[in-house]
Amino acid sequence: MLGSIAAMSPVSLGPVQRPIPFVRITALAVLAACTAALAACDSPQAATGDQEVATLSTPAAGQPSAAGNPEAGRPQLRLDMTKEEQDRLWMTYKLCLRDHGVKVNQERTDAVAAHGEDPGLILDLSSGEPKAAYVACEKKLPLQPPELDPDRNPQYAEQWNEHVECLRRHGIMLHVTSPGNAEFDDNAKDPGLSFDQEVKVEKDCTMEAFGGKK
Repeated sequence: MLGSIAAMSPVSLGPVQRPIPFVRITALAVLAACTAALAACDSPQAATGDQEVATLSTPAAGQPSAAGNPEAGRPQLRLDMTKEEQDRLWMTYKLCLRDHGVKVNQERTDAVAAHGEDPGLILDLSSGEPKAAYVACEKKLPLQPPELDPDRNPQYAEQWNEHVECLRRHGIMLHVTSPGNAEFDDNAKDPGLSFDQEVKVEKDCTMEAFGGKK
């Protein structure tokens, strides 16, 4: 179903907000994982019916960095983590944000539930407010795997192209717009995959392109 492949983040905020970092590819219903921009990070299962941009970027907007090394002490995601392991880390972060005043996105929550999926905790991250919440929870924000970090992986752009090409071989018709970003083709059709199948395709393509699984 063309909807959201969150995040893909193959490892993204939450189940896409995906995957993953795991990749939050938005538009089909993933994982992003998730991607993983935080915007794509409310729940990789955010199926809204709209075609969105897929990205693997680490959340940045509305998230101030503390002085010194902002990554020190933050949980580290790995390519070989299971979805359940990733979800636990993202849920810890999202619960922290909620407890510090970030509102639940009820519209997206209802949309996911309407598709028969468990919406989990979907937050309204678009405004980046209240900023104090992101500061307070910064140490709980999971770090993307090094392979999915353009600043730490010199082959990132090439591997992103390979990742998108792998998704296309499985019927997820995206095209690269820039390293870490992709959009659905204008004539993209529903690949006919279930949510679980989409998650597996995303995971397999991430491992193939970024994890040396050739």
